[in-house]
Amino acid sequence: MPAETLAADPDGVLRATPGTADPAAVTAALRFVRAWARPDLPAESWLAGVRPYAVAAYADLLATVEPANVPATRVTGAGRAAAATAQRVDVDVSTDAGVLRVVCVRSDAGWLVATLGVREEAAAR
Repeated sequence: MPAETLAADPDGVLRATPGTADPAAVTAALRFVRAWARPDLPAESWLAGVRPYAVAAYADLLATVEPANVPATRVTGAGRAAAATAQRVDVDVSTDAGVLRVVCVRSDAGWLVATLGVREEAAAR
């Protein structure tokens, strides 16, 4: 790594730009949010829909969610990578309840969702 790069970034971990994100991570985030934004489903069906797109620990947490409490009912725009590394992509997904930040991580099974929340910029308003 060039010395000028190290001086600008002492830990050697450069921030990735949205352009470097694997498109498959954005696709995984969109699939997850489409399955998540189904508050009309019974809990068992809802969980069966989101579980394949989530890492195991997050899927276990989702098992405690009451789908009727999910505020979104649909995705309203394309996903956009907000930040990316080779192992993690933060994807913003617009829904009818606002913009969600979906954190996807690379696994042996492909890209999976590790967490979902309100985008920080939107939460600060």
